Amino acid sequence: MTYSNIAIIKLSSLGDIIHTLPAFNLLRKKFPDARISWIAEPAGAKLLENFSGIDEIIVIHLKTPTLLNKFKEVRRIISTFRKKFDLVFDFQGLLKSGVLSYLLRSYTIGFDKKNLRESPASLFYWKRADFFDESSHVMYKNIHLVRSVLNGIAPAAGAVPAIEYPPLKEIPRSESLTNFLSSGHLETKKFIILNVGGGWQTKLLDNSQYITIVNELRQRQKKGNQIVILWGNEREKKTAQKISRETGAIMTDFMSFSDLIRFIKRSRFIITADTLPLHIADMVGTPSLGIFGPTSPHRNGSLLEESSAIYEKLPCNFCYKKKCGKMECLKNLNIKNIIHTIEKIDEKCG
Repeated sequence: MTYSNIAIIKLSSLGDIIHTLPAFNLLRKKFPDARISWIAEPAGAKLLENFSGIDEIIVIHLKTPTLLNKFKEVRRIISTFRKKFDLVFDFQGLLKSGVLSYLLRSYTIGFDKKNLRESPASLFYWKRADFFDESSHVMYKNIHLVRSVLNGIAPAAGAVPAIEYPPLKEIPRSESLTNFLSSGHLETKKFIILNVGGGWQTKLLDNSQYITIVNELRQRQKKGNQIVILWGNEREKKTAQKISRETGAIMTDFMSFSDLIRFIKRSRFIITADTLPLHIADMVGTPSLGIFGPTSPHRNGSLLEESSAIYEKLPCNFCYKKKCGKMECLKNLNIKNIIHTIEKIDEKCG
């Protein structure tokens, strides 16, 4: 069966949007002549502007402050796009995305009820994919959703789907990034990124841990590697400034998504929590050390052979909580193990 107008609903978060791109790429290859639209929140829409093959990015504002404003926003989208699509994929798996997909009055595909973050969303789908083993990577789960409607391309038993991202657009490097690389002498030097940002506070080390890591690395620097502290918002900027003052490591300027992608691609490797820069690094082939607390490296981590993940084995592992009063999963991490793992990655990078 062919489809001429397809919509993807993946509103946020930014890392999850990166994890949906291989599924989109599979759709694009299967239906090269179809018009494929992507419905996303404003930040996600900005990120998607960097990728080829998406015919239309539909921006929806669901984080407005009142319920009335949210209702008006949904009504605006429905009035414009109702019955426009032949096929809609809800990759978000929340009640709000399920309702939105239903109101579009299209043939909607969603995950099995047991694979949804909010199971009532399944009530709004025309078809649900078969159950997917959540111990596998989330990118395989997204590809599984696409394959639920693409006859004849199911993988052989036990086969791992290929992860292929859509091509990046040729967006010129900004003057700001050019100046930063030049001023830090990073145009020719190899550098390591320490990302101190993340959407959940439960994913982040405390400042003293970051400072210890940077000081240890600066004492053991090899091959002229420079350490650069990456941040993405004002709260993270304050953290980066404190670490920079304590260690002498340089910190980045604020970066657009296009500059961020290029900057990570230029780096030797990145040390980061389970957040957008980790998933960008995987996409562009940059090795990483993923530091994991509430989320699972098996589901969200890097698939690159050179990458590693570190986490503390506890009874409460992979709770997926955004708030925690104990934070034992990160507080108990052994910094020596982190440094040792970083050195192993550095050796693999040659």
